[in-house]
Amino acid sequence: MKAAVIVLLVLLGGNAHADPDPKRKVVVIEYRSGSSALPGIANRVVATMTKLTSLQLLGPDQTRTMYGDQLDQAIAKCSGDATCIAAIGKKVGAADVLLVGVSELGDVILTVQRIEVARGEAVTRIADSLPASAVPSDDQINGYLTRLLSPGDFMRYGVIDIVANLAGAAVTVGGTSRGLTPIEALKLPAPATYEIRVEKEGFVPFTTKVALPPDGEIKVEAALSQRGGESAWYGRWYVLAGAGVLVAGAAGTAIYFGTRSETRTSVPVSGGLE
Repeated sequence: MKAAVIVLLVLLGGNAHADPDPKRKVVVIEYRSGSSALPGIANRVVATMTKLTSLQLLGPDQTRTMYGDQLDQAIAKCSGDATCIAAIGKKVGAADVLLVGVSELGDVILTVQRIEVARGEAVTRIADSLPASAVPSDDQINGYLTRLLSPGDFMRYGVIDIVANLAGAAVTVGGTSRGLTPIEALKLPAPATYEIRVEKEGFVPFTTKVALPPDGEIKVEAALSQRGGESAWYGRWYVLAGAGVLVAGAAGTAIYFGTRSETRTSVPVSGGLE
């Protein structure tokens, strides 16, 4: 008896012919046709992509709300046709569609194709044969995604926004010059720890070190004081973007913990004037 499970991952936004946005949305939809093979495959894919990428993930219920109640029928009607699947992706504003199919033909045949919406055709595909009682391992799912998605999809980033109380101060992050204040917020690889230095002639340099989490945003406010002068305790503080817990440090340092992602992460920050 033939049956199928289809998992549809739609990558929202981005440009199919440019470097992909590593934070674009991904929606996961599962379609079943009387098959019990690979139960929970959609949730496993979501969990794996959460670990490997910074893509924003939506589950089947959210995707159905976006597309409408006819989504399941539309996927079934396409029968794997790339042009038809691309039309579904276009309706929800997709750049790519990953179509994962499972068929039971003695062994379980797992197929995945990445369909580029703009071109209406599959640009990458994989196929794997699994024993009827087997399920793909985490390493196998990692391998599937690595072969199907662009390398840039696996780069994770955070944002450091550095604001100084003086214009024209030189900013160095991780040993690299980032120009003179005011500067734009910096998107940097994460997780990583960065040393930050803000300095201007005639003023005491400001230094700190921050641990940047994936998908997090840290806002550092650097108050430089003139050499020989005093720096008020309230001028030495950092604000991490997002709602969170306020912690008062020993030197009057105020720290807000949080990120823009749904899961908030406490980030250690220390620093001050030299």
